[in-house]
Amino acid sequence: MATVFDFSSGASILIAEAASEPERFAAHELSRYLAIITGRQFPVVGHASEPCIMVGKQWPGTPPLPAGGYYIGVEPHRIILSGADAQATLHAIYAFLGDHCGCRWLAVWEGGELVPRRPDLQVPCGARLYRPAFSHRAFTNFPDIDRDTVHMVDWMAKNRFNRFMVNAWAPQVEQRYGELLRKELTLRGMAVEWSHHSFHFWVPPEKYFSVHPEYFALVDGRRRPDKQLCTSNPAVAEIAADNICSFLQEHPEVDIVGLWPTDGFGWCECDNCLAMEPQQPSELYPDHPRRTDTYLAFVNAVAERVAAVHPDCKISALAYVNYVEPPVQTQLHPNVVVCFAPMHRCFKHPLDAPPECTQANSRYARLLEQWRTITPGTLYLFCYLMLIDTCSLPYRITGMLQPNFKWLADAGIDGYVMEYKPQEWGPFGVNGHLIGQLSWQADMDVEAWLQEYYRALYGPASDLMDEFWKVYLRDFIQPGPCVYHYDLTYTRRATEQLLSPALAILGQARAKAAGEGDKRHLQAVERDVLSMQLLLRFGRWQRAVYQARDGAAHHRRQARSLAEELIAWAQAHGDSGAIFAPRIQTILQRWLEQ
Repeated sequence: MATVFDFSSGASILIAEAASEPERFAAHELSRYLAIITGRQFPVVGHASEPCIMVGKQWPGTPPLPAGGYYIGVEPHRIILSGADAQATLHAIYAFLGDHCGCRWLAVWEGGELVPRRPDLQVPCGARLYRPAFSHRAFTNFPDIDRDTVHMVDWMAKNRFNRFMVNAWAPQVEQRYGELLRKELTLRGMAVEWSHHSFHFWVPPEKYFSVHPEYFALVDGRRRPDKQLCTSNPAVAEIAADNICSFLQEHPEVDIVGLWPTDGFGWCECDNCLAMEPQQPSELYPDHPRRTDTYLAFVNAVAERVAAVHPDCKISALAYVNYVEPPVQTQLHPNVVVCFAPMHRCFKHPLDAPPECTQANSRYARLLEQWRTITPGTLYLFCYLMLIDTCSLPYRITGMLQPNFKWLADAGIDGYVMEYKPQEWGPFGVNGHLIGQLSWQADMDVEAWLQEYYRALYGPASDLMDEFWKVYLRDFIQPGPCVYHYDLTYTRRATEQLLSPALAILGQARAKAAGEGDKRHLQAVERDVLSMQLLLRFGRWQRAVYQARDGAAHHRRQARSLAEELIAWAQAHGDSGAIFAPRIQTILQRWLEQ
């Protein structure tokens, strides 16, 4: 009896006549990639024949599928690739092409996907049901929507992410979304959230402030269009709800709308707002009064109005800075979901941190558990683990990710959304890949997965690069301090002497990739070379900043000179895929202007 499905004689791809557009897209993706792999044609048809690959709905023999899950069943004369919904079917397609056919879904910023040539392709018989550990697996653009965003959506689908958050304050966001992104998301069945710091998207100051300044926060005795909204004003809730409803009428594909405050603080100090809750210090930001109940009362008022017109759309509230604590007296409206943002978490340790962690992780973990008990719907994390705003510095967290996401799953958290920067995919892309894997298999063998990823990325230099990263972790990350968002002081330890063992291995890997690999492998190693050069430059600058605390003019001049050199160096390498130069320039220029 045959124990494999043999592609040498070809096969048809069967879909239902009533298949949705994303299911048809999935079938044609399978046909396209199998043709590249085998050199044969695999027509998409609507009638059964043998051998065939059955795509889409639950065909006879398919087990019941969990929400968001899929099934891959291989028999001698048929293959079943079935998902609980159209997007899960697409995930089944890409997982089959990856796990069974050898495709590797690297991002375009890593050199692009790898599709093998296997004219004698045979797939062993067997069956497996796949269930996601998290139902909410999302990225968000930060902030632009451009062709890179389209590449990102394609990479996300191939790595089994299922949602995209449109950043509501991106430049020309509705126009760019309509021109570039909407069709790509629809084709892949990807759910859409319209969110981020969106107060001013729903109540834009340029439209309302001149005639209704009372809609905006009273700060230091005057109304401010650049701060928060006046959330106690019932007219503001009505306008926000009306604008959301009008938006949803034009964008029925959006199933979550974020009603998130403007970044930072700047809450209204009018008498009505101050009376909404006691003016007590926030636990994590004691210089500011907590604002959770004030904020959520406003979210509830908007959610109630929106639910009456669009009951299937959820309103997302943000738990962040001085409204990160759970409410004391406000119960969430049933249509409200919550995004919890632990901005000052430590990256060295998981959120459920050990006692030696010096940052707020354990307090964030406790607050998140409290939110879970009071949030009736989705509770997801604003996840900072793509390390944007860390100046592209190569802080390695692959060892932390597994316990971090296992704890989140055990705590009943529904998922996450992450910001990313294509320009610095080099140092941080591995995090996105690994998080995607952990979102389906929390108990995976991370070490084995990393070695496979390195083989795809670095080619013949993969063993050396594996050794390089292990030595870098051993010598620099593990003995170092806790590191959190915007922290740069840890780079003082980055000296040529401390890093010399790792750098020696990196040099060997560079020579190996140059001599035996193709261009993409050398480029991958070169991105890591640039990352280490960036780290060493930051280390020199930070040590000079530390010395300049004595006030000596020559120490200050040295620090300024190193900062200026670092800005110029980053700008010169801004197209390398390893460095987001504008952020580096902003941080250093801010220091220079002090």
